[in-house]
Amino acid sequence: MELWPLAPPPPPQDPAPWNVAERNAAAPSARQSLADALAEWIAGQTNGSVALDSRGRPLAAGDVLVLVRRRDELARALVRALKQRGVPVAGLDRMVLTEQPAVQDLLALADALLLPEDDLTLACVLTSPLGNLSDASLMQLAVGRRATLWEALRTRADEQPDWLAARDFLSAMLGRVDYVSPYALLAEALGPLGGRARLFARLGPEAAEPVDELLNAALSYGRTHPPSLQGFLHWLRRSGAEVKRQAEAAGNAVRIMTVHGAKGLQAPLVILPDTTALPPDDGSVFWGADPATGIEMPLWAPRKELRSGVADRLHGEAAERRMAEHNRLLYVALTRAEDRLVVCGWQPKKTLADTSWYAMVARGFAALPATASPFAAWEGETLRHASPQTAPPPELAPADAGGTEPMPGWIGRAPGWRSRLPPIEPARPEHLAPSRPEGAEFGQVPGAASPLGERDTEGRRFRRGQLIHALLQHLPAIAPADRKMAARAWLDRPGNSLAAGMAAEIADEVLAILDHPQLAPLFGPASRAEVPLTGLVAGFGDAQSVVGGLIDRLAVLDGQVLLADFKTNRDPPKTAAETPVLYLRQMAAYRAVLRQIFPDKIVRCALIWTRAASVVMLADPLLDAHQPSAILPQA
Repeated sequence: MELWPLAPPPPPQDPAPWNVAERNAAAPSARQSLADALAEWIAGQTNGSVALDSRGRPLAAGDVLVLVRRRDELARALVRALKQRGVPVAGLDRMVLTEQPAVQDLLALADALLLPEDDLTLACVLTSPLGNLSDASLMQLAVGRRATLWEALRTRADEQPDWLAARDFLSAMLGRVDYVSPYALLAEALGPLGGRARLFARLGPEAAEPVDELLNAALSYGRTHPPSLQGFLHWLRRSGAEVKRQAEAAGNAVRIMTVHGAKGLQAPLVILPDTTALPPDDGSVFWGADPATGIEMPLWAPRKELRSGVADRLHGEAAERRMAEHNRLLYVALTRAEDRLVVCGWQPKKTLADTSWYAMVARGFAALPATASPFAAWEGETLRHASPQTAPPPELAPADAGGTEPMPGWIGRAPGWRSRLPPIEPARPEHLAPSRPEGAEFGQVPGAASPLGERDTEGRRFRRGQLIHALLQHLPAIAPADRKMAARAWLDRPGNSLAAGMAAEIADEVLAILDHPQLAPLFGPASRAEVPLTGLVAGFGDAQSVVGGLIDRLAVLDGQVLLADFKTNRDPPKTAAETPVLYLRQMAAYRAVLRQIFPDKIVRCALIWTRAASVVMLADPLLDAHQPSAILPQA
């Protein structure tokens, strides 16, 4: 446990009388000095040189938890200082999106695009990182003009390079604002037009997170609202747009959150930097119960001298409740540390209160055997109280010390943040349905039923094919001696509505296929029916095709894979070479996927023509000419 000396306020600097300052000469505040010192100390502690004895590994950024009382300037300054030193930090646990400087610049840009004649808003955009004009350049453009600022910029843009760049940027945005969604507009301003690089160059890498959250908000708006930029701005500003992070999802990064939000969390190293302030007074309104009715009633006393006895009593009770909560939060903060605790703060403008956290911790240190050492950042001594690690560390996997995932290289790097074009995406695979291959309509097609034949108004021809498919799927699981009786019993059901003699004809046709000598392995114990198949195969040239289909019968055997597709209600070709192109491309696509799944096996394809109970084995040379990589895509 460590107690740092309070960060001193900056020394007063009185300017010379009657001299106007030419630049901002403000000295860093005590809060900023404390944030810089803390960030430097955390960077040195998490660089792998400090061991965490309780874990048996070096201390990492994800082991650090910073607890503050409020999300004020100290918390934002600490996030900024940590990012400047390359320490992974998860940022504040809550962030109001519309209060972030990078988001305010982008919202000002959107306002200027909706009304370019608004000179004040346009001037804010021009001096922001998006417009990238200096104050002197803006004054040179704006002072003495006879029209609006936008008209002056358009007229005089060729006089200076920064005016020309700002004019081109705004012109490109104005040309797109009426035609794209808010997300597409922001993405174009940040990406191709270089807005993200300019924001990072001036505001630093801490601007990345608010910008990404703004893009997420634009996506969320686009899912449920019309693509209106004015509507998006109204929705965002009215909603509050507060981003809340889950502390458990911070990864290997420093966590900064309020003490109230840290309930139930622990960390090996806990830092308390906001310890000198007291809870604010509740104001001039006090609530108390009416003795007669028991109803809570407000009492108002604008000044102390105007309080009555009841108001003084209620004020004292409220102060006691505030201090009880004040002390309870201190207990919560002190008990979040597993191994190390650092207490620090900055010197307040007034005298340090005895009831502040820092004063109470200092009194506790006075009762402990603490050692003192000089403090490096400012004058004072650091008090330390330590106890050795006695229990052996658990055998845990070492934590990832690599920090958060680095940003892709095309975003750019500090200090310039010049982005480059992202890598070219590969061509999107085209979906290929094997049963309806592209261009197959130009080849030979199977013979259809004659239009002069008997009309099949009830669809019996298609019902016959469905029954054959079902029998071929389920009969192989029945013993060969019982297959005929089972097939007849199933076909004779009244729901099948088969004509006289058709049940026997279908049963004989199916049994002939099952008894075919070349198909014995295809209907054996190692086979499966109705097998879904999906895969990515090489198409023509550098293209790729996604094959998705359903194989009627598949058997994976030792050294080979057999697959078959059933063709019903069609006359079989006389030879395998006369097989319709439609079916050859279908089987070639199935074969291409199975060859990737089973590279060490031979894939053999067969077509089963159920009407004639004939089997056609398709040779590899016949299928090679119809595989997806050999088919030229249709225009």
